Amino acid sequence: MHHFPPKAAWNPEHISTVWFDSHFNHAATRVIDWVSAELDIENTTAMLDFGCGGGITTLGVALRFPSVEVHGVDIGDKFLQLPGLAKQQLHLQQLPDNLHFRKIQPLQPLAENYAVDAVFCWSVFEHVQQSQIPVIFADLYHSVRKGGLFFLQIEPFYHSPWGSHLRRFVDVPWAHLLWSSERLHEAVMDYDGEIPAQHQGHQYHALGLDEFRRFHLEEFNSLNGITADQITAYVQGAGFEIVREQRLTMDIPVPDVLLKQHRKEDLLTNGILLLARKQAKSM
Repeated sequence: MHHFPPKAAWNPEHISTVWFDSHFNHAATRVIDWVSAELDIENTTAMLDFGCGGGITTLGVALRFPSVEVHGVDIGDKFLQLPGLAKQQLHLQQLPDNLHFRKIQPLQPLAENYAVDAVFCWSVFEHVQQSQIPVIFADLYHSVRKGGLFFLQIEPFYHSPWGSHLRRFVDVPWAHLLWSSERLHEAVMDYDGEIPAQHQGHQYHALGLDEFRRFHLEEFNSLNGITADQITAYVQGAGFEIVREQRLTMDIPVPDVLLKQHRKEDLLTNGILLLARKQAKSM
């Protein structure tokens, strides 16, 4: 378990990267808006960020609710870079004492160590082996107190126009479904243009361009191809009751060849935001 010292003052006016802003402000406030619509966060005791990555969104929630213990878990330890990043982007000298991170193993049970009022995850479950998702959701269900919430976001879905997560290199809708794997690989590895600001995360600055391209090809190869209907069914299958759902759709022409292979709805559903509850009378 990683604990950090008590917090100091923080100032979001110092944020200088789109990457940090999108996680600290956009993602964190979206989580808060959805959860607070059904739960009085001020009067809760604990929240869990599953698949927290670098911990920026986790930090965004923890700073806005200093009375709530906010836990982040991930199979990686990129959150160890957060103190320096927060100092740079927020002039935050120390991370808050209500913020806790833990590196976990894949499929490591969490319910025995966590009892939280809400679980949230941001762009996580498109990266998880689909066969593991029911197991993880069942564990998260038992980690949430009765009456508690589960918030989930995925964007983009694999079958959507830029669902490869490679748009920073290949700005062609459905290239990953229309092109051969060899053509896609070559297009990514041959790219030498500017990386859009919103995609300049810590990997971009830590890796050279060649390794950055390889990193994202490996990420693409790990995507599970899950659809909005499937993720919704998994949430319900774990025992949660969905209380709110928003599907983010696109309106662009779909190549006929793809309509012969996939549902149009899946091809044009770019993302989902979903809020579910563990019923107070559930077993």
